[in-house]
Amino acid sequence: MNAILLSQLVKGFAVPKNDCYINHVTSDSRDVVENSVFLAIRGERVNGENYAASAIEKGAKLIVTENHIDNIPDDMQAVVPNVLDASIQMGANVRDTFDIDIIGVTGSMGKTTTKEFIYAALSPFAKTVKTQGNRNNELGMPKTIYGFTQEDKYAVLEMGMEALGDVHKLTLAARPVAAVITCIGISHLERLKTRDNILKAKLEIVDGMDESGILVVNGDDEYLSKADIKHPANVYRYGIENTDSDVVAKNISTVGFATEFTIVDKENGEINCTIPTVGNHNVMNALCAYTVISRMGFDARQVAANLAGYTVSGQRQKIVEKNGILFIEDCYNAAPASMKAAVDTLKLVSEGRTIAVFGDMMELGDDEAALHSEVGRYAAQKGVDCMWTWGERAKHICTGFGPDALNFETKQQLTDYIIENIKPGDGIVFKASHSRRFEDIIDRVYNGLEK
Repeated sequence: MNAILLSQLVKGFAVPKNDCYINHVTSDSRDVVENSVFLAIRGERVNGENYAASAIEKGAKLIVTENHIDNIPDDMQAVVPNVLDASIQMGANVRDTFDIDIIGVTGSMGKTTTKEFIYAALSPFAKTVKTQGNRNNELGMPKTIYGFTQEDKYAVLEMGMEALGDVHKLTLAARPVAAVITCIGISHLERLKTRDNILKAKLEIVDGMDESGILVVNGDDEYLSKADIKHPANVYRYGIENTDSDVVAKNISTVGFATEFTIVDKENGEINCTIPTVGNHNVMNALCAYTVISRMGFDARQVAANLAGYTVSGQRQKIVEKNGILFIEDCYNAAPASMKAAVDTLKLVSEGRTIAVFGDMMELGDDEAALHSEVGRYAAQKGVDCMWTWGERAKHICTGFGPDALNFETKQQLTDYIIENIKPGDGIVFKASHSRRFEDIIDRVYNGLEK
């Protein structure tokens, strides 16, 4: 983090008595260094206020807290209504010190993959930074901003949400010149109740944009394709099925672990494109990146060529071959549409027996049983050979798949069964919501194969 005056960093919610330069902001007391600001967050398991005195001892110059803390000096704490809102404000204050064009990325699915495609398309043109991992909330997005340098020309920032108003706060802090919305899914139904509310929440990303900004949305999405978007002035749609979109993909074919297709662009004609991953959902992610970067004024053919530089982020459809078995690690998150996409990918790249190792999908609301069952039916219809699951909700995947599906009581039982029953030639995909930690199963399976 470039050093910034404390008074400038906390502008809008505090007026420090003793100004100084700050070079670090953290909510983890173990991470405090000299000249830090410590965010004392009250979590479900840990109350950061209990670590405020320790943070002062380690060199913190200010504690941001929602409650007065008796054992530290009054002039070293800023009592605020909401620490997370203060975190966003600090991110906004730092952002104001940089002349950088930001692209915001939101949507129910595909945010991180689309961010990586945008980075691949843009970074060869100019120095670009991006959200690391999925740091897309009130704490994570400011962390990316704190890493800006004066040499950076562009930034690609994810903006996640849990409720209405979340994206609104993030985009006001980031002030993007362009933004994309990947889709309106159902993964937030438990909190927001309807997809109309999810659409409203995602469209908040335009709140931080000027009228001259660029908004790119999924033209195949039933909500985004019909949304009456009056701001900003420049709205573009991309798609595969909706051929009225501004940018369309056709002639899609899988070649090994890559995909070739033709971009049909109303402004720039037809352009051949190859991306180093598979599945129509990834074609959509690449189209989204192409559309936003080409509309920002960069050479369209070079943008399309740059997409070949995309690299997988974490365990998102990462394809690994071990012992003659094809593993697809896709266990970062899950929703019905992405589970179906995982099935499609499995069938595309596998030549032998196909195995789906699926787990619970979270935050689906009252329809979670039916939605899990729907995933199982889809896998059966697509010809998946084996369905092995773990989780209370995942039992409904088995119900939809049919009597040959197996649901295990524990992750260890599932892991042992996989190790004992997979064989060379198999293709196997792992997918569940991130809280189910299916990466643990993958690691154990890999270790088991090495014995």
